[in-house]
Amino acid sequence: MPRPVKHFLIALIVFVAEVMVATRFAHVGWIRSFLSDFLVVILIYHLVQSVREVPPRRLAIAVFLFACVVETAQYFHVADLLGFHRPSLIRTLIGTSFSWTDILMYLAGCMTSYFVDQHFMRQLRHHPASVSAPGDSSA
Repeated sequence: MPRPVKHFLIALIVFVAEVMVATRFAHVGWIRSFLSDFLVVILIYHLVQSVREVPPRRLAIAVFLFACVVETAQYFHVADLLGFHRPSLIRTLIGTSFSWTDILMYLAGCMTSYFVDQHFMRQLRHHPASVSAPGDSSA
């Protein structure tokens, strides 16, 4: 299976987990607060890698910085300043409350994505599946 497809499948699994966190586990505070922040950067990382291969360290840093920009927007109440009222998908995506814990969860998620890409997905780059010619029984 090609690397982009594997990254897409990881992103899809994480997306399903995010939906579960937002719906079935919305009443469980720590899951909604911490796990969703951890998972969202993993989702973004693997979505990007499924479309375009980016060096893992560069992408992990870029995703982390993007998440920090969004969190900073929450500190300055950008959703309110732009006039997004409840219920609003944009307001939900931007968020409304700043938390240093969220930034730690973004860091943990980006580090996890980097580690998975560097150590597990790397094997796919260095050990592609061998393809045998028709009639070749050595594989």
